[in-house]
Amino acid sequence: MFSSHILLKNVESDGQYFSGLDTLYIDKNLDYHGLLQAFSRTNRVLNERKRFGKIICFRDLKSNVDASIKLFSNGGDETGILNKPFEDIKQEYVDLTKEFIKHYPDSRVVDYLQNEDDKRKFILEFRDIIRKHAEIQIYEDFNEEDPDFPMDEQLYMDFRSKYLDIHDTFVDSKTVKDSTPTDDTTEAEATLDDIDFCLELLHSDIINVAYILSLIAELDPNAEDYPEKRQEILDTMIKDAELRSKTQLIDGFILQTVDNDKEGFMRDKKADGSIDLEERLNQYIRQEKGRAIERIAEEEEIPIEVINKYVAEYDYVQKEQTEIIQDALKDKKLGLVARRRTLNRIVDRLRNLIRTFSWD
Repeated sequence: MFSSHILLKNVESDGQYFSGLDTLYIDKNLDYHGLLQAFSRTNRVLNERKRFGKIICFRDLKSNVDASIKLFSNGGDETGILNKPFEDIKQEYVDLTKEFIKHYPDSRVVDYLQNEDDKRKFILEFRDIIRKHAEIQIYEDFNEEDPDFPMDEQLYMDFRSKYLDIHDTFVDSKTVKDSTPTDDTTEAEATLDDIDFCLELLHSDIINVAYILSLIAELDPNAEDYPEKRQEILDTMIKDAELRSKTQLIDGFILQTVDNDKEGFMRDKKADGSIDLEERLNQYIRQEKGRAIERIAEEEEIPIEVINKYVAEYDYVQKEQTEIIQDALKDKKLGLVARRRTLNRIVDRLRNLIRTFSWD
């Protein structure tokens, strides 16, 4: 459950029901157990993107906080309990980005990274920036246009796009390899296998299907800046970890709905300029998903009923049922290694299909 505002009087709510709560405002002279219990309401860890909460006090409770922490931490200090002041985090971010820029002065440099070791080095260094960027964003004093930052927000987004490109290339390359390493596999080729790309930090809850549809609804295909506005929508998706896999799908949807039917698109707009696109998108997704399933079935020479069953089972239990594909491969005269590689390839293609056509 996510809540933007909660009003509490005397009795604090149980934090487990409000793990998404981001900020707590306190205007009460709390101390010891009551103070820390109030703090815990918003400090419940939710995920990698919400590892702590913000406390805004309208009273000077610094001495009460110090005393409470000392009492309940057996005489320890606040290290690891209270987050650092904004200026400290800002300096850490500045130092981190300044050092990074020395190695990668421009995002285009990433395109020339040839071997896996160089790519790994870039991924690990930029991942540290991603984490620090996520941490500093929660502060009220954060300003993405701060002139003290060696890396402005546009450059950060450019590097972020390159970061995701490497991730996608790495994932795609795995789909054509056998899951069992061969004697030809070098140590360098496996250097990205053990990296957590922390993609959850690169997805914005604001950028969802409703947001994308609202941007499409604002398009005017007859305007001079239409090509730029159209491309901005796709660029927004490309830079989001979860939506980038759906970019080509939305590009096709805009082509069909706007580019190829300009008069109809403008005619269907309501008086306030909005247009109901959700049902059109759902219909387009169903059509394209059906075509994608047919294409996989034809190219892999697997009955389409098998593919449909696999996808339907995944939609129901949210778990891969690889035995469905395994059973279908029994009729093929394949050796053990060839069968395994075929299974991996088909499952990877279905995994990409599900990722592309699933909209939560």
